[in-house]
Amino acid sequence: TRAGKPMLNWVRRHKIALGIARGLAYLHTGLETPLIHGNLKSKNILVDEFYVARLTEFGLDKLMVPAVTEEMLTAIKSEGYKAPELQKMSKCNTRTDIYSFGILLLEILLGKKPGKDARTGDFIDLPAIVKIAVLEENTMEVFDVEVLRGIRSPMEDGLVQALKLAMGCCAPVPSVRPDIGEVVKQLEENRPRNRSALYSPTETRSGMDTPY
Repeated sequence: TRAGKPMLNWVRRHKIALGIARGLAYLHTGLETPLIHGNLKSKNILVDEFYVARLTEFGLDKLMVPAVTEEMLTAIKSEGYKAPELQKMSKCNTRTDIYSFGILLLEILLGKKPGKDARTGDFIDLPAIVKIAVLEENTMEVFDVEVLRGIRSPMEDGLVQALKLAMGCCAPVPSVRPDIGEVVKQLEENRPRNRSALYSPTETRSGMDTPY
């Protein structure tokens, strides 16, 4: 463990990602009136000792006055989760939620937080990092080392598919992004093979509140 927290291998991160997707699917399609999260980011995801993810702070834009909503969107932008079309519009929708999920999935895969780096001041653009790696034929180098630990085949274990899915969710054109039903379907169809790696008796399964 690191600092008393369990190492998050790909099996665990996949379960967390799928849990987030299912939670978002419930908001988008499981209610009589679809609910937009509008503020999806790692800080608003709680993960318990069984690696079950729960969404928090959803639908707050409906309760806020316009000035506060704009302030929230500005914060999302600075943290790297804001869809590009929100530069011209101030209202979130299912497609902007999908974009935020894509960034969140990249965060889980790469082990890097998007947005402004507190140390250097540079903006960390996760989709750009992946695009550059693909162009340079170094795709496998973008994954967090803990994600790759114990993985025999990135393709068969769903890693490559998850990366493609995340990039699809981050497509600049909203209509090209998959809906949440397709996101859940792809994650369910591309599960890691070694499900026994979910828990280890030597690790303390507690104290988790972020995806990694």
